[in-house]
Amino acid sequence: MDMDRSVGLRLVLATPVLGVVYSYLLIFLVGWTSEIPWPSWWLGAFPNRHVAALIWIVGWHTIGVLSAAMPIAVAAVLVLRKQAMLLGIVVGVIATILGVVPSLRPDIWPLIWNNHPIFFITDQIQLVVAVPVAIWIIQKLLPQNGIPTAAFG
Repeated sequence: MDMDRSVGLRLVLATPVLGVVYSYLLIFLVGWTSEIPWPSWWLGAFPNRHVAALIWIVGWHTIGVLSAAMPIAVAAVLVLRKQAMLLGIVVGVIATILGVVPSLRPDIWPLIWNNHPIFFITDQIQLVVAVPVAIWIIQKLLPQNGIPTAAFG
């Protein structure tokens, strides 16, 4: 099997696996971080409760998304170092689709769109870009002098 075929096979095999794993990690970690209560001093540190709640929710959500993205990014770099970014983008799109499709039901969608559509939009952007950003960081931190990181060769 030549090198291009090997890379293509790894890409085809890793994409659905990492997409599903990322989706489940998002469900678990974003759910876990959303349950973290703010400390008693938090509300007093901001001009009003709305700003305090917004920063707390968005901040912990971002931590949850990045926590889910990091192991996926590490796996992508290990499996496909040169094509890891492509794999990360596709995995992010898969997880975003898996997360959005259930909310498109006619009884759920109006609740999302009529209340806070900006949260929904920024959430989808976070889900798509978190893995590629984590891959970029990992690749910048790894030495570029020929240390093999691609699995199977």
